[in-house]
Amino acid sequence: MSSALEQQLDSILNTRAQRRRQREVEEAQSESVIRAARAEHERRQQRFCADVRSLLEQVVQQANRHLAVRPEKCQFCAVSGYFTGCLHVGGPVCNPIAYELRVDGQELGETLLIELTNEGMVEAYLGPFRPSVGEAHTTRLDVGWQPIPLYMFDARAASELLVRYFTAVTTRWPLAPQVHRSNP
Repeated sequence: MSSALEQQLDSILNTRAQRRRQREVEEAQSESVIRAARAEHERRQQRFCADVRSLLEQVVQQANRHLAVRPEKCQFCAVSGYFTGCLHVGGPVCNPIAYELRVDGQELGETLLIELTNEGMVEAYLGPFRPSVGEAHTTRLDVGWQPIPLYMFDARAASELLVRYFTAVTTRWPLAPQVHRSNP
């Protein structure tokens, strides 16, 4: 009877040790997956902040050179100060890139916000006016541009996005500066 008891005790202890080793293997695998996901997340952020921003800057410079000779006196300007806040599931993974359209140096219409999602998609929408503007809204408005994977964002996509933004804003707002929409 004692050998049966000893076998049962040994079996329990051996099973416990096997479970502990299995748990350690699973934890190591989880940590590896998390490290890889973090590295991919950081790589996407860097690409978005460097490559996408650079492509947009080039397209904006080209557009502004063209708009400078037009009588409307329009120009696209980069805007800082738009923050995503706390990260949440399905939300952006870094602060957006923002541009506004100015007429005679005054802001016209909503701001174009370009974001990178957790899924690696570049999204764009019309965002709120600056917080200092009284009638600022907080909803996102469609700019008519479909999100695309980060790896597919190129100069053509940047140009198309800027044209869609220009069309959306100039359709909604007259091309004359409005005092109540200007920056302080």
